[in-house]
Amino acid sequence: MRAVTFHDVGDFRVEDVPKPSLQAASDVLLKVALGAICGSDLHLYHGHSPINPGAVIGHEFTGVVEEVGPEVRRFQPGDRVVASFFTACGHCYLCRRGWFAQCENKGTFGHGEYFGNLGGGQAEWVVVPLADHTLEPIPEGMSDEQAIFVGDILATAYFGAERAEIKPGDTVAVIGAGPVGLLAVMAAQLFGPSRIYAVDMVDARLEVAQELGAIPVNAGERHPVEHLLKVTQGYGVDRSIECVGQLSAVETAFNCVRGGGTISMVGVPSEVEWPMPIMQAWLKDLTFRAGWCNVQAYMRPLLDLVAAGKLQPDRIISHRMKLDDAAEAYRLFDSREATKIVLTP
Repeated sequence: MRAVTFHDVGDFRVEDVPKPSLQAASDVLLKVALGAICGSDLHLYHGHSPINPGAVIGHEFTGVVEEVGPEVRRFQPGDRVVASFFTACGHCYLCRRGWFAQCENKGTFGHGEYFGNLGGGQAEWVVVPLADHTLEPIPEGMSDEQAIFVGDILATAYFGAERAEIKPGDTVAVIGAGPVGLLAVMAAQLFGPSRIYAVDMVDARLEVAQELGAIPVNAGERHPVEHLLKVTQGYGVDRSIECVGQLSAVETAFNCVRGGGTISMVGVPSEVEWPMPIMQAWLKDLTFRAGWCNVQAYMRPLLDLVAAGKLQPDRIISHRMKLDDAAEAYRLFDSREATKIVLTP
């Protein structure tokens, strides 16, 4: 089968690899319908995350069930499904408490042997372990483009907005207007804020953020914290959602909120450690939350919101390309010439 594989920093290739097969009774074999390039894939692309040569890339994908293991109960051949970007068993200590992201048996798709040795979804086929708790059926009439992001970036964006504790009438700053940030703008509106500010340095992204209802703040043209303080009478915004992970973005998220405000960080940290401004947090009564999304808890509700027209995540797709053009797709995405790219096998 054709698949995107890692070879070296900046060297992703589309090549022929063996078609995967079921290895466990809880596995499902999917014929991939649509894959997507995620900002997290760039961590691999730039060598910031360990991965073995030859590993198949990709953790955002939809597909059609082709084969099921004997222990699979929720799915049968022919079902259209969307996958979480990580697997969950559903029965370990933390899964039974609803924290699937902390599953003791978790593996991440497309990140090689260091993260569970699962194949990636930027391929023609992919095996999904622990399928009953990793996949979700796509509602009838919903397109793959509408469904694909509930398994990662839409769930992450909603998770970030929910944990920001947005109240009706609040002001919100979304730090970073990449794919997650743009969907955070979209998700935050469900909580009734009065104004949402989107902070970034890329004009094209800020234009999309504005189309989605945010007030753009170009951090390359003005100091974002000073500007946000100015437009909030010196107090700061009520909530910030950090969607980048760079330490400068985290600091902006901290410094732009008012006393008693909340910072919700969903960007993947660029560093292992950071000197948290604990005195500032204490003096200002700040709430700080960070973590990767508990995806399985959100997939069904988000699919329902998409089906109802309350969320339109496919609006952020800028490029639709073939799997065989993945090398060029990564170049475009890495150079920020694309907002979001989906790949069809």
